[in-house]
Amino acid sequence: MKNSWTGGEAAYAAETVEENLAVSVCRREAGAFERLIDRFEAPLFNYAHGLLQNPMDAQEAVQDALMGVHRMLSQRYDEERCAALALRPWLFRAVRNRCLNKRRSKGRSLERPLQEFDDGRIGPFVKAAGSDFERQEEIKMLREAISGLPVEARELIVLRFIEEMPYAEIARTVGSREAPLRGKVFRALKLLREALERKGVTHAM
Repeated sequence: MKNSWTGGEAAYAAETVEENLAVSVCRREAGAFERLIDRFEAPLFNYAHGLLQNPMDAQEAVQDALMGVHRMLSQRYDEERCAALALRPWLFRAVRNRCLNKRRSKGRSLERPLQEFDDGRIGPFVKAAGSDFERQEEIKMLREAISGLPVEARELIVLRFIEEMPYAEIARTVGSREAPLRGKVFRALKLLREALERKGVTHAM
């Protein structure tokens, strides 16, 4: 997938396990912000698209959020604060805020299902067995089922099962406590199961 900021191919392996990207951006190290974009742009877009169901609005929300992130890390946060930052949920929350603002300003006009963007991740819902054609059909029905869920359920499905976020990070992202969040995730998964069963999709959850 192309990095829409630099035009190059996204290089997910560029960030080492040891590197703290927030600190690297704070120090204005060469290529640090590009590595942050390569690591997070695709999952942030998937998340924004799950909330907005419109690729142009999702891309705009992600780009606005990343510009704000760059300002915060390079100009407003000191190195100590960057070092203590839970980067992934902080980034997702920044995108979430932009998406919610868009939803409030545009209302239901954002609800236009479109599935042009696809980085290949479908979560643990589609069976491994079967032909490529069968899997593609199941994936198509899975995406249609997710797009038909209420926005909060879509959001939690994306975060928990596509991004595979732990509950602590999801709670930071959406501004909730873990205990009620687990119940919401359970209910979102139940809605998805019901939608998948109506479509005849076999899933692992």
